[in-house]
Amino acid sequence: MTPVLRASLLACTALLAVPLTAGPAAAAPQGVPKGAQKVVVVKIVDGDTVDVRPGRTGPVFRVQLLEVDTPERGRCWFRTSSARTAALLPVGKSAYLLKDRDPKDRYGRHLRYVWGATGTFVNRNLVRFGYGRAVLYKPNDRYIDLMRAEQAKARRDGLRIWSGGCDGTGSTPAPAPTRTPPPEPPSTGTDPRFPTCGAANAAGHGPYRRGTDPEYAWYQDRDGDGLVCER
Repeated sequence: MTPVLRASLLACTALLAVPLTAGPAAAAPQGVPKGAQKVVVVKIVDGDTVDVRPGRTGPVFRVQLLEVDTPERGRCWFRTSSARTAALLPVGKSAYLLKDRDPKDRYGRHLRYVWGATGTFVNRNLVRFGYGRAVLYKPNDRYIDLMRAEQAKARRDGLRIWSGGCDGTGSTPAPAPTRTPPPEPPSTGTDPRFPTCGAANAAGHGPYRRGTDPEYAWYQDRDGDGLVCER
């Protein structure tokens, strides 16, 4: 064997001895919190319940989405909310689950916040666009303030379950959003007392002058001009 051939064989042997390492795992999409568990969507049960498995061959388990309650089967908006969840969590695609304090409910379902393959926060999306209500599953309250704020926006906009209508999939529409009437005037003859001047103005009250109107003392005179709740 020539020296050149021997050197070539030794080089090949050295290359074969180097262990092959897997490339870095794919990063979660932007918006998915650190520590979320990656799973594969197996089945959409309804708007707030899905079946998933960790990886392609792991055991299937049922997930109840935290802090959102979508219409049950037989009620208005059931089919629409289920279709929305199916669009956000396509079967066969990845999803990301995050625990709160209590990981399971009394039925053995895994309680989770869920993000889709593109990073959409599914629980929040369902509430924000009127597919479901914000609901607290004590003690799991990590996002409840956010959910309630999103529900307020959906109610204000009259979206889906807050529209007072029905999508044709059930017989029990949700009530239409209602305005809270202003408080009744107190027996003293003064105007109703509102939390802010803006609320008083919206109800048709104000302005109030110092030394003339007793309501003046209820609000802050920021510019010191002796007048509050100017319109």
